[in-house]
Amino acid sequence: MNTPRFLSTPVLIVAILTSSAPTRAQDRDQLIVQINATKAFLLKQRSADSYRNSIRQSAIAYENVVNPLCKTVQVGVDSTEVRDRILALLEVNDKSVATAGSWRESVPSVACGEKRLSNVQVDVTPHGLRFTPTFPGDAAGNPELQNDTLKNIEMNFAMLKIETKKSCHTAVIDTHLVGAPSAVSETGVMSPWDESWDVQSCGTVYLVPVTYTPDARGTHISIGTSQIRPR
Repeated sequence: MNTPRFLSTPVLIVAILTSSAPTRAQDRDQLIVQINATKAFLLKQRSADSYRNSIRQSAIAYENVVNPLCKTVQVGVDSTEVRDRILALLEVNDKSVATAGSWRESVPSVACGEKRLSNVQVDVTPHGLRFTPTFPGDAAGNPELQNDTLKNIEMNFAMLKIETKKSCHTAVIDTHLVGAPSAVSETGVMSPWDESWDVQSCGTVYLVPVTYTPDARGTHISIGTSQIRPR
């Protein structure tokens, strides 16, 4: 049994070159210039100690939510395994000051002996960079979509009478892509994709299957209620 819920939340797997992107060679060349400028800006930020420290502190802040008792968190901000994904291209004003843009940093980390792939979304704003920790692992949605997914999971836990006391709140331990990643269809809408979430509640970690189905209005979340089980 699946318990679907429609959410008017956009999917944040951004395909820079979609079927709706400009087809003229000149426009494509300009798009490539924008992509390269975004990458160059990202790499420049990453070279700063303050930037890497913000990534580190964001990852640690998330781990403190997962396990407040864990005091040993190592975040590999200088690891060769760090990966990034551009989510929105860089925009600059008439003074060449960056005002918008977005990407996700995926950083290997270890929290009290447990390996993680910590994720931090970085948004460029007119007032500087904003760092938002997102759920670890492969979860492809933006922070809003991820949080809506967790709310749906908590609703399913309540239906299944899985204990979710405030003293041991639910926390996402890991997320996994199942099967092929989402891709852009001919209509410009992302294709459906599946994930499996490891969600902790009161000392027990549950495996929760999730299916995402995007359309022109947003993204439909479906939880495989009957398949939820302890890990």
